[in-house]
Amino acid sequence: MESSTDTRTPWAIYIALLFGTFITIEAAAFQAPALPSVTRHFGIAVNMSALVLILYSLALTVFAPIMGRLGDQHGRKKVISIGMMVFSASEFAAALAPNFWFFLGARFLQGLGAACILPGVFAYVTHLFPANRRGTALGILAFTMTFGAASGGLLGGLLIDRLGWQSVYWISGALTLVGLVPVRLLVPEIAPVKSQAAFDYTGAMLLFAMIAALLSLPTWATTFGSTSIITWIIVVVGVSSLLLLWRHSRSVTNPVLDVGILSRSAFAKPSVIYWLHMIFSSGIVYSLAFFINTRPGGTAAQFGFVTLFLYGSGLLSAPAAGKLIDRIDPRLVCIVAMVASLIGTVLFLNIDVGTPLWMVIVVVCIMGFGIGINTPSMMKMALGAVPARNMGAGTGLFSMFRDLGSPTGSSLSLAVFGATLAHQTQVAIARQTESLGFDTNAVAALARAAGSRAREVPQELTERLVDSGLTAEAVMVQAHSEGLNIALSNVGYLLLALISTALVLSLRLAKSTPQTADGGLSSDVTQSQ
Repeated sequence: MESSTDTRTPWAIYIALLFGTFITIEAAAFQAPALPSVTRHFGIAVNMSALVLILYSLALTVFAPIMGRLGDQHGRKKVISIGMMVFSASEFAAALAPNFWFFLGARFLQGLGAACILPGVFAYVTHLFPANRRGTALGILAFTMTFGAASGGLLGGLLIDRLGWQSVYWISGALTLVGLVPVRLLVPEIAPVKSQAAFDYTGAMLLFAMIAALLSLPTWATTFGSTSIITWIIVVVGVSSLLLLWRHSRSVTNPVLDVGILSRSAFAKPSVIYWLHMIFSSGIVYSLAFFINTRPGGTAAQFGFVTLFLYGSGLLSAPAAGKLIDRIDPRLVCIVAMVASLIGTVLFLNIDVGTPLWMVIVVVCIMGFGIGINTPSMMKMALGAVPARNMGAGTGLFSMFRDLGSPTGSSLSLAVFGATLAHQTQVAIARQTESLGFDTNAVAALARAAGSRAREVPQELTERLVDSGLTAEAVMVQAHSEGLNIALSNVGYLLLALISTALVLSLRLAKSTPQTADGGLSSDVTQSQ
């Protein structure tokens, strides 16, 4: 850090950076309660809405290491400032988007802006604080990020119910500009590093192609069909990119994907378990976003309360688990986390449109508890298996597993939820109207109306239903409710498969992974995560 004669202290500088981090994470959390409204506004299918999350995560995951390297070479403050301006402009663009594809472009730029901000903030911790105080600083950073995620869902839901979905993007963009002021005034520039090893841009582009293809595969498969040529082209692109990336990574000095570390079982197993748990967490959030927001009497604010308790339970349990893994084998904590998540999933399978909100909150608290206590144990075990000389690459890989968990979970869960909801709603409408002789087009029209807030039904269909002693509203509500119940149940079975796999891996981990309590991270850093 540059020397200064003014009154700036490390904590004053850090608080300025934390505000930008908080806004970035909170804006990302706004997306969950906004997604059902965005889907209705642009008239897209539920499974297609996963692209909103995939594009953001794609930009964040691939460009974060690139922007980190550019920050080293040209100045961290400069890159963070540019990122905040890009993030703000893209938030405004999302609010003004004339169509869905423009909105997707704005979301990609939001991820690019976040990729400029987050690595820079992590880098400043090293420069602002000595080693014996970094644990505290990282703990505050972890709290800030978790609090942003927890509060974003609630605040976003309240704003959407009162001001519309565009409001969350207007407010996020404005707050980011406000946060840019203290960054420019208080944060000193870190002197650029002149000598840098060449960044693996080829690997980054292959990683981009692989992630884009494989993450979006469930969306395209449910849209075009599993046998469609488009689906198979995406499969070929994803698999080919993966194989080329693996081969390329073995031939360069500083690969974007370090195959050597990834081939270590002691690192790979806990990382995969953590990835599965992040998929699990995202599947909960985005399936409940559509379920709660579109069930009879449901609102975005109700979903916000659910996410507050989901993330809040993890916020409370993670620090306790961080202390616990310094005293007992972290593998045991992992198994407890899996069992808690499994119990929560079984309860999740019993949620339907008539379940009171407080019971949904109890279920997500159990699931959030499991997610919270698993994070520090997996981090300690994975990074404890990485040699000190490779710690940078190891933390980058572990972060990639974390960053890919959310879009993978949203893509899978929304594909299952959307496809099931569309099919079962049509089935329910067809059953209710079978005596009226409605053709496929009429049933489909009613199904589309059932999934919209306006519920606009062609006049001819309305009259035919009335003549038969039925109302269009009653038919649509009943059919949509049946579809929601089965859709959430199918997502629950997906979650059950994920967490059962993670539990099996955790039991194998207990047999095959050595104790890592003395390796890797310090106890302060471990506890802070």
